[in-house]
Amino acid sequence: MTLTLAIPAHNDADDLARLLARAAAIGCFDHIVVVDDGSDTPLGRDHLCAASGLDPARLTLLRHETARGPGAARNRALAEVDTDHVLFMDADDLPTRELAHLVADLGGQAFDFCAFQHHDTRSEQEHRWGQTPWDQALWRAAGVDLGALSAVPAGGGAALAQTANYPWNKLYRTAFLRENAIACSDILVHEDVELHWHSFLNARTILASDRIGVVHFVSPGGGRLTNRAGPERLEVFGPLSRISAEIETGGHDVYALPFFRFALGLIDWISGNLRAEYRERLGAMARAFVITDMPISMLERLRHSDAALVARIEALIRTDPAPT
Repeated sequence: MTLTLAIPAHNDADDLARLLARAAAIGCFDHIVVVDDGSDTPLGRDHLCAASGLDPARLTLLRHETARGPGAARNRALAEVDTDHVLFMDADDLPTRELAHLVADLGGQAFDFCAFQHHDTRSEQEHRWGQTPWDQALWRAAGVDLGALSAVPAGGGAALAQTANYPWNKLYRTAFLRENAIACSDILVHEDVELHWHSFLNARTILASDRIGVVHFVSPGGGRLTNRAGPERLEVFGPLSRISAEIETGGHDVYALPFFRFALGLIDWISGNLRAEYRERLGAMARAFVITDMPISMLERLRHSDAALVARIEALIRTDPAPT
């Protein structure tokens, strides 16, 4: 198999050079595409290659003159990919040598994407290596928590889809993304929600590996996009509505309950991380989403399986809308 690593970057030259150095060292990428998303000081191809030891022939560097967000940058990178497979990472992520072993395992395999495990630096607070306990529980529910490479069983995707919707914990067949028009949303944050869910809804063959292929760095209180707490968070309802529509029109009933659990959980998370002046707007938009996009039959299904979630939904519906 041939593999491209696609990376959005914004004012991240040092982290990016570290990532490129690791990518060069583990040697599993045929090509790397970096999209400089409007960095204040444009990234330099020669500097990055010199700092990382990467062969310049293996690096394509593109640039957005103004920052458009990581989703737009990933989509532009994807358009440049000419290998059979693609993996997205952020500039501050690090691939592990386990990823190289996974790529070797995947040689000759037919699949739309392969989900793999990761190390989340939040786990270090509890002296653990690996992903968070809530993600690990979902892998267990899907029946793929153990095994260097296994096929996700029928119905297992519905559990696995509820894991953190990161763009870098799946290795994709490039043609699968293109044939199904799967891409990131063109918004600043939560841009990876559609990439994640549309992948599960359209895939015919999903593989999974318990190899920890990436180290993901989380910096609470930092200055990265993931730490934003403003109105850009409210743009998530466009992607959520589109996913809901695909579930309904595409006959993906097995994903309906997991998706609405995910969506309400995400709204809860946004509420807890949003500046106070935007919470009324969030409540109004959440009510509109539930009323418009959640079928009445789904509410009844939830009532029998997740009473706590139903109570949250009904509280949203009962609350008077925010003034405009």
